Amino acid sequence: MSLFLREFASGFDEQVGQDARNRFLRTVGANMAARLALPRCDTVEELELEINALLSLIGWGQAGLTLDRDRQCLQVRHRGLPRIGALGAPAGYWLAACLAGMYETWIGRQPGAQNDCVMTWRPDQDCPDGTIVLDYGAVQK
Repeated sequence: MSLFLREFASGFDEQVGQDARNRFLRTVGANMAARLALPRCDTVEELELEINALLSLIGWGQAGLTLDRDRQCLQVRHRGLPRIGALGAPAGYWLAACLAGMYETWIGRQPGAQNDCVMTWRPDQDCPDGTIVLDYGAVQK
């Protein structure tokens, strides 16, 4: 199966390019999150526990959530994202946009979530020990 996924991912990138791939994968992630709906969470700690329960269910690693008041965002430190070889940016993070779509949907459907918030990550970031850092916050203009 991993050979198929690697060839599929590589061919997909060649056909549509990185931007279209990321838009598509973000939608796939949002659809996955809709099928794996979270219950109402009243604290960041509850949200982290519920997200980790669902990530464990699908074998997609684990998350640590931190409220960054200075930057006015919710930071997600995700470890254990499935990798498809070295594909993606940074290398090995081909599914990062899918993950962003999942988090954006899960967090955005919680009580008190703002409509103008999106999940972002820096594709060029250093990812020590397999951790990818994503931020959920208002779009900067």
